[in-house]
Amino acid sequence: MRTNQELNSLALKTRKEWGEDAYSPIDIFAIVNRLKERKITLVSFPLSSNISGMCTKENEDNIIVINSTTSYGRQRFTLAHELYHVLFEENKLRVICDMNMSENKSESEREADIFAGYLIMPYDALFQFEDDRYKWDLDRIIEVEQFFQISHQAMLYRLTTERLISAGDAEKYKSIKISAEAAKRGYGKELYFKSNPDNRYFTTGEYIRKVEALSEKGLISAGKQEELLMDAFRADIVYNYYEGEDVLND
Repeated sequence: MRTNQELNSLALKTRKEWGEDAYSPIDIFAIVNRLKERKITLVSFPLSSNISGMCTKENEDNIIVINSTTSYGRQRFTLAHELYHVLFEENKLRVICDMNMSENKSESEREADIFAGYLIMPYDALFQFEDDRYKWDLDRIIEVEQFFQISHQAMLYRLTTERLISAGDAEKYKSIKISAEAAKRGYGKELYFKSNPDNRYFTTGEYIRKVEALSEKGLISAGKQEELLMDAFRADIVYNYYEGEDVLND
């Protein structure tokens, strides 16, 4: 199994390849959708409650499915987790990842969890918030998870693995209504909520680009193009829903 230091190095290397520094929050969904050379298709889909996501490789194409019934923060973590399988495990063709974060997982899954935490919040980035004057209390935990847009469970898992809080404190913080506690401290609740209902079934990335390319080259009919886009839950493209939306180019 790769060490935590090796996984943090991989995360930093990945950030550098993306043109990102080692300390700032990242928009991981936007970044992945621009990695055209990786041929990644992202699918939002309401999976079983005990599955966070899955990925599969078909020749040169990579398909990542994110459980859209989980919180926005968890979806970001899941995407980072699945990227580990896609980018660094060439022998993995199909992987299903459960919601649990613990040591009772395969080496591959534990590595992917640790990598995901470092990709969203690298080691030095977390410790820039470390200060002898402050303890890792709920105020500090919410501040940091809001800054890096990481899920509450992933944040607590990271703090316990770094031995910054005890397992007992982690269990205590897991039991609270985190969205309410964040709101009381002046933050929005979006990090802890599910996707917009319109995006529970949604596809972006390589699949959409391939369909559009086939259509532009005249290799598929308009009817086939619509069928393929509808299969990918993109009725908004087929029926031009966006033409009626209030699009602000400001």
